Amino acid sequence: MSGEADRLEKLERRLAYLEDREAIRDVIYRYCRAVDRADVELLKSCYWSDGFDDHGFYGGNAHEFAEFVGPLLRVTTSTTHSCSNPIIEIEGDKAYCETQVDVLHRIVEGDDFINEWGQCRYLDIFEKRDGVWRIAVRTYAGDGMFWFKMKAQVATHRTRSFEASVSRGTRHPEDPVYRLRTIRDTVQVREPAKDFWGTLHSLGDHF
Repeated sequence: MSGEADRLEKLERRLAYLEDREAIRDVIYRYCRAVDRADVELLKSCYWSDGFDDHGFYGGNAHEFAEFVGPLLRVTTSTTHSCSNPIIEIEGDKAYCETQVDVLHRIVEGDDFINEWGQCRYLDIFEKRDGVWRIAVRTYAGDGMFWFKMKAQVATHRTRSFEASVSRGTRHPEDPVYRLRTIRDTVQVREPAKDFWGTLHSLGDHF
């Protein structure tokens, strides 16, 4: 093999490796959108149909996990999953991944917000089938769980003009992200807030 041919072969292998890593990261991040928007079908798309998820409170088929957890997430006021520091080790058509996760679940209880803040890691085995990467096995590894309350202060602030102008996050399919391709048609010209920090502070713990 000539030097040029060898260089091109190495470049092709490197490109394929980088494409695989990016495809795996896309699944990891897509999972976050799926759970935060309670989008069951999107969540299923992250796993193979024979995949397994052991989340501690659930251990079994991953698609059945999606069906189970979707309604649970809709009980919360909001959830936010942030994944970072993915370590991806690719071995052929399998990949072994560790991803750090920071998650906040918020539930209204009477006059309070109950906030569950969790720090954990997802330990995943990915498999590539017919050129597609999805999760074959996911194990949840908990590193910390914290609970704290905040006064909700919802009723007196819902009608404030500042909050009324904010595009609020919600669940599938009402969340603004599902209108992203046409969102240019709905954006508005707005006057700058005259007292941004004072107005924001007046909203209390609602955000």
